[in-house]
Amino acid sequence: METGASKVERGKDKVYEVLRQRVVGGRYKPGTQLKEEPLARELGVSRTPVRTALRRLVEEGLATADAGQGIHVAAWSEWDIEETFQLRMLLEPYAASLAAERGDEEMLKILKDSNDRMASAIRDGGPNSVEKIQAANSTFHRTILDYSASPRLRAMLETIIDMPIIVRSFHLYERAQLEQSLHHHQDLVLAMEAKDGELARQVMRLHLRMSYHRFMKRRSEYQGLGAPG
Repeated sequence: METGASKVERGKDKVYEVLRQRVVGGRYKPGTQLKEEPLARELGVSRTPVRTALRRLVEEGLATADAGQGIHVAAWSEWDIEETFQLRMLLEPYAASLAAERGDEEMLKILKDSNDRMASAIRDGGPNSVEKIQAANSTFHRTILDYSASPRLRAMLETIIDMPIIVRSFHLYERAQLEQSLHHHQDLVLAMEAKDGELARQVMRLHLRMSYHRFMKRRSEYQGLGAPG
């Protein structure tokens, strides 16, 4: 039986999920001030879960908090998103080709385990499924970067892979889109097992280009809903 405390926590999580999806989806423009009272009134909750949700958004880099200025949506322009994806599409396929040539059985084990965890989270769903998918995805891409054995690539890519707007984009995806992303990961493992650097490069490029177009399409659809009154 659910206790009063657990209901409160679930309510806080729901408010957070709603606000996070709006920010990631572009429903709030960069620089928009997020005010506790209007949001609480709109969502039909007290100010406490809204305050908690806004604090979490700030911690994740999706919003900024300035003394005396309130909380505002982080300034992620369309160009910021475009540049982030373009940099990944230029650099990460090369990292994948190097990892295919330099990786070992331990790398393959980590990649397969990540894919298994991602598949399980997609299949099971649930309130924490997106976070589990994100974690598995991050491990997968960071492992490839690690086994590329290139300090320069790591310095350029490691911050881009987990940039907030990209990480939180998983909240906009439907199950079929997540499964397609997982299939790309599985194809990458096959390329790694064959030590085929060129195939790994091509699959990673396809994976990132599809992710980019998928994200921009879903973002556009979500923005089309219009900002809440």
